[in-house]
Amino acid sequence: MTADSRPHAIPAATVSRRVLTGRAAVLLLHVLRGGAAVVSHTTVGVLRGDLDTRRDRWLVDLVTRLGPAFIKAAQMLATRVDVLSPRVCAALGRLHDGVRPAALAVAADELWGTGLVLDRGADGVARPVATGSIASVYRATAPDGRRVAVKLLRPGVARQLTVDLELLRRCARLMARLPQMRGIPVVAVVDQMAQAVHSQLDLLREARFLEEFRDNMAQESGIRVPVVHRELSDEGLLVMEFIEGLRRRAPHEFPETAREQVVLATLRGIYRMLFIDGLVHCDLHPGNLYFLPDGEVVVVDAGFTVRLDERTRATFASFFLQMSVGGGEACAEILLSTATAGPDADTKGFRREIASLVRRNSGMSAANFNLVTFAGSLFDIQRRHGLYAAPEFVFPLLSLLVLEGTVRAFAPQVDFQKVAGPYLMKALFGDASKTAD
Repeated sequence: MTADSRPHAIPAATVSRRVLTGRAAVLLLHVLRGGAAVVSHTTVGVLRGDLDTRRDRWLVDLVTRLGPAFIKAAQMLATRVDVLSPRVCAALGRLHDGVRPAALAVAADELWGTGLVLDRGADGVARPVATGSIASVYRATAPDGRRVAVKLLRPGVARQLTVDLELLRRCARLMARLPQMRGIPVVAVVDQMAQAVHSQLDLLREARFLEEFRDNMAQESGIRVPVVHRELSDEGLLVMEFIEGLRRRAPHEFPETAREQVVLATLRGIYRMLFIDGLVHCDLHPGNLYFLPDGEVVVVDAGFTVRLDERTRATFASFFLQMSVGGGEACAEILLSTATAGPDADTKGFRREIASLVRRNSGMSAANFNLVTFAGSLFDIQRRHGLYAAPEFVFPLLSLLVLEGTVRAFAPQVDFQKVAGPYLMKALFGDASKTAD
């Protein structure tokens, strides 16, 4: 990642020991209550034969109760199959921002002096049209009469995130001293995750990314990014064009040709991000990616965005190209060049298994290739051989993993690797041909 998009450092020095101790006590109480609950889940699970399901549900419930920092952290850790077991990652991957909407009964402080007027119900309460653990989005009217979307941080979330993320980092430093953690980059992984979460507090940063995404996606047909009203926005307030009709739509609501159209547009957009522009939206789940009835794709919420430096972008493109042609040995060498090796790393065994994995998948038909399964196997091989993926390599893959479920639901026949071809050629060899053919 480059300096202009690197997440802001977390201001740990501003958090007093008293505040940290108090918050730690509250979190410990939640954990102890969760510990009591897991006993009940285990007992019932053994009797009913659904122990694993109940334990997974318990883990998700516990993380949700701990608050937004832990929800966001767990969502990101769910991608680190090279560090955590596949089963734990699968459970954490089911986490959503399970929070109540932030209804505003009075004008928010962030709106004073802006001239913005939030839409309110008959009871005088402004209710969000979208909500998450860090921010909520409201419909409003701008001073000039335009209908706009206003994204506001949830009350008190900045302070809570700062405290909780600092606690997570301190816990990571303690865990790294345990013999069982020897060789695992616990501190690096948690630091990476904490910085990515904390950066989502800066809505002006998100505004810059949305503007850049809009410029970049103008090169592709069928993709729309909302206009940012920069003159009304600041670090705690993001004002954008309000796009009507954004809701989750099931595949059966589209004719088959339209389903393939939106999927191809989406893939072309993500490949432009990954291989050409280097500015990557890492959170394209159905709450941030919308398919409209006219075949247009709308991308919103650029809070979790990273910028790849030139070396990382080229490395990821090379890996993807080698994977598409069955170059297993080359894929293994690329991964080794980006990974951190533990003290007992088995690089020979790693090369052998990665080469075999790539060869097996390169022979699959497009409909049978599953990127989630492939990535899970890849990271599992890394973990078993004492190697840990670099953050800059995980983030691009994360963007594809989050997206794949939607793509497969709408158009399973679309070939991920074939669509990527022109973008890879341009990224690696400077192919001047049009990428949207």
